[in-house]
Amino acid sequence: MAVSHLFLQNCTGPLMIALQYNDLFDLSISTSTNTDALPKGRAFTFIKAVQTVNERLVDQNKTESLLFEVILIAKECSEEIKMKIVESVKHYGLEIGKFYFCKKEELINTLQSNKVKLFISTDRDDVYKALHTGIPAALLYDQVDHHVLNQLKVIFSGEVIGFSEDSLDSLSDFGFGETQIETFKAAKICIKEFAVLIGQMRRRFGHENSPLCTCVLTTWGSRNICATAIKTLREWGLDVDEVYCLAGAPCSPILAVVKPHILWDSGLHNMRDSSAPS
Repeated sequence: MAVSHLFLQNCTGPLMIALQYNDLFDLSISTSTNTDALPKGRAFTFIKAVQTVNERLVDQNKTESLLFEVILIAKECSEEIKMKIVESVKHYGLEIGKFYFCKKEELINTLQSNKVKLFISTDRDDVYKALHTGIPAALLYDQVDHHVLNQLKVIFSGEVIGFSEDSLDSLSDFGFGETQIETFKAAKICIKEFAVLIGQMRRRFGHENSPLCTCVLTTWGSRNICATAIKTLREWGLDVDEVYCLAGAPCSPILAVVKPHILWDSGLHNMRDSSAPS
């Protein structure tokens, strides 16, 4: 499934990314006073890495239009928390394009109305709901290294991209449930536009010292599946920087080394005890 040259040429920004305030800030830690900024959460290094990519893009081209724009969504929060969120964003110097304070049931509509190209969250239920309504969504990896600020790292699942429709259906033979398989299919459909845009953005930089690093991680699939994923991404205009074909080996050691910000695998990395489909 190739992407036309016309489509690649006409991709312009901003590339809208959405996340929730309870991922950006750690609400489990209480602040000592009402004037204290909210503690940094899991998404803090992600936001800083995104800002680094934007800064490098603008340094290279002052009129660059293909930039990340982050919208921050807060569901069901008090007026006091709303104020704390805005003040904390200013305190840390975070570049948030828009704030949305909405009801829980309005999340999907908010994502759709803003033409979000990627919704990232630590909440698997929210990711699944977004994927099944056609919104590109991925898990925010638990980035424990708060010093990883100068490079944005994105991991794409080799299985989600490399498996054919028939191959995805056969995953039931390896312990995957029907809901999981449907989620993989939804992710396969949603991933394309984001990958195309990331590919175009990645080509703005050279091979060395790039602020954007893309990877393919094949957890259970064969080398053929991995090769198909790489080929498909290349057809979409994305030449990945790193490839990991684990053939059923635990992926935690690799993730600990790579330290990705975004893990687009629809939960495949959690299926560690399953046999590897060929």
